Amino acid sequence: MSPSEFTGPSRIVAGRYPAPGTDSLADAMRERRGARGLTPLDANLLHIPLIASGYNTMLGAIRTKGKLPGDIREAMILRVGAINHAAFEWIHHENVGREEGLTTGQLYAIRDAKTPLPPVGTILSSLQIAALAYADHSTRDVRVPMPVIQELKQQLKAWAITSSPSLADEDINIKVDDLYVEAVMVVAAYNLVSRFLLGTDVAGISDMEVPWPVERREHFIVLPSFPSASAPTHTIHAVTLITSPSAPWLVFANSLLTDWSMWSFVIPYFLDLQSSENTTYNILLHSQRGHGLSTLPPKSELHERRTTIPLLATDIANILDALSIPTPVRAIIGVSQGGAAALAFAAMYVDKTRGIVACDTAARTPAGNKEAWEERIRLVRGPEDSVLSNEYAKDTGMGKLAKTTVPRWFPPGSLCSSGVAEGDKQARSVEEMVMRTDVDGFVEGARALGDYDVLGLSPAGVASSDNEALFKTSAERILLLAGSLDGGGKVGKGLQDLSTKWNSPSTTFVEIEGAGHLPMIDSPAKFCDALKQWLGTF
Repeated sequence: MSPSEFTGPSRIVAGRYPAPGTDSLADAMRERRGARGLTPLDANLLHIPLIASGYNTMLGAIRTKGKLPGDIREAMILRVGAINHAAFEWIHHENVGREEGLTTGQLYAIRDAKTPLPPVGTILSSLQIAALAYADHSTRDVRVPMPVIQELKQQLKAWAITSSPSLADEDINIKVDDLYVEAVMVVAAYNLVSRFLLGTDVAGISDMEVPWPVERREHFIVLPSFPSASAPTHTIHAVTLITSPSAPWLVFANSLLTDWSMWSFVIPYFLDLQSSENTTYNILLHSQRGHGLSTLPPKSELHERRTTIPLLATDIANILDALSIPTPVRAIIGVSQGGAAALAFAAMYVDKTRGIVACDTAARTPAGNKEAWEERIRLVRGPEDSVLSNEYAKDTGMGKLAKTTVPRWFPPGSLCSSGVAEGDKQARSVEEMVMRTDVDGFVEGARALGDYDVLGLSPAGVASSDNEALFKTSAERILLLAGSLDGGGKVGKGLQDLSTKWNSPSTTFVEIEGAGHLPMIDSPAKFCDALKQWLGTF
């Protein structure tokens, strides 16, 4: 997105554009801006020449005279713009950030100010994360906790030692203090900038959404309930991230009790990942029916279930068709309920994908799980004689379910149960997702997980007489993935056994050590590395 596209007038004040040679201050601003000339921001500042002069001097020094690494400076500026909804600030600094080395994936993580910062080892460096954490606290809360300050100084010191190995310790400490003060000023100054941008409606875009560094679109797709149905019955909320028109597609399917945003910790990584065609990947995310902003079909006398595992696979196929996404896609990647749907997709729609990733799931309901799911439903709905069942379930039951589910998903040994601040943030974000899940969406999904079997699934989506039909899929690659801590290791053991029974060179089992039920959240670096290696095989 070119900054030159946004030169419209403010709806609040009339900008001032003195002709060249008629105003020394305006001429100085033109000199700093170069070929762009006076910007709408300059025009609004010129209402108060002395302030405009000070602004021009200070911001020029911050942008061009400092010693901070350029990627750190621009990352902090862009984060401020994202948090403050300052589209003009983002538009004018995204290209600068790229010039300083920030990748599309890193820019996406910086722009995604709703998601806790991704852990070290996936997409951002330790110094970038420390700088962004400082920018977050300073921008949102003004007062920055001392541990956040200390971490930033520690990371600045590590960088200073690496970049100036000949400096004495005393000189290194002086340099770190200088760099820290500069970082503080970058964040403070660009908070000033964003507030002035919005307060004076620079370029007339103060209401504009901050752009994303990829083509990002939201879709609400109305679909039929069943493969044989023609009338639309429910809406699926989907998000597409397009890095290149020719890039292959990765499709992600969420677990029960979450929505598409559960993948947010790893999305930036896959935006930068190179495919075998030497291009990036495009990404399709969606919330399965009854989750997030996706709705359930209405109740019907003809069909007892509004959610089944085969129907979730059919929804994915219908989304691909509705969005005209070229098939076969590179991979359908699902976890838990989404992983079961990915396996069903392998049986029903093999011509629409080259690969399947089934994470922390099973090909059929494990023995005893049906009653376990019914027990969780009773926990949400409350006592059977409760006359406030629906209200209770929404206001109290889902909270109780969250408190029991999240510790089970992230057992002792998982980052998200360690008490480390990074893991706590991720665990809280999952807990919030569970609590806001639609009650009926949970119940329908729980009952789908309580009674399914995709081993004998036919392309029509019904059980066939061949109870090993799934193994005959012609998908090029199958990855079965499990966190080592999930179910005390039982989930991984089940998937490993499934891989053995599959008995195909195209099928791989990978266990992620130290991960629970959602490895993409508590062990994102290991999860991404496993998928990178697997995707590199085809």
